[in-house]
Amino acid sequence: MTSQKVRYARKKTQRFLPKLEKKDFLHKVSEAKKKVNKMREKQLDKFIGDEWKKRLKAYDEVEWYLAKASTRELGVWRKAGSLPPSWTCCSLYKTVQLVKKGLAEKSKHIKARSKRAVPRIMEFGDIIAKEKRLYPIAFQGGTGTRGRKRCQTKVKGDLDDGCMRSIALAVSGRKTLDIYFGKPKKKG
Repeated sequence: MTSQKVRYARKKTQRFLPKLEKKDFLHKVSEAKKKVNKMREKQLDKFIGDEWKKRLKAYDEVEWYLAKASTRELGVWRKAGSLPPSWTCCSLYKTVQLVKKGLAEKSKHIKARSKRAVPRIMEFGDIIAKEKRLYPIAFQGGTGTRGRKRCQTKVKGDLDDGCMRSIALAVSGRKTLDIYFGKPKKKG
């Protein structure tokens, strides 16, 4: 939620972080946190549900934990950031190796969203990695919104929100990420 408020610059539909100075980024994070803190649960649900009803339902069906996961245990959405499926249907670790090489070689596979988002997020990686409100969100592999349902490689955690943040943080050298981890509620 906070990440959506931060990334919206001039257009609500913008799906990447705008080019910002550090002070402006910190101001945006502070303002976003204030807005989100004022929201009641119904307002939060509406905000999430308006963008994607399936996500809201999936979020309500799991128990949430703060966790630490390695880049080898996580996977991003299939085609996250308009990256090729072959780059995203593997572990985050392998995705990052491909993205690093693609950025260095100015690959045509790195489309506008990834091309802008990853370097801009990397500029504020230390802040993003420490800010609990910006931790990526992951479901236990094969559950949740199933953004990896056509991927053959199974991982322990399917990133649902924060794929570009996770890629950028890992490109910056982080081998583990702090995440919010959702596990299906026990029935009975």
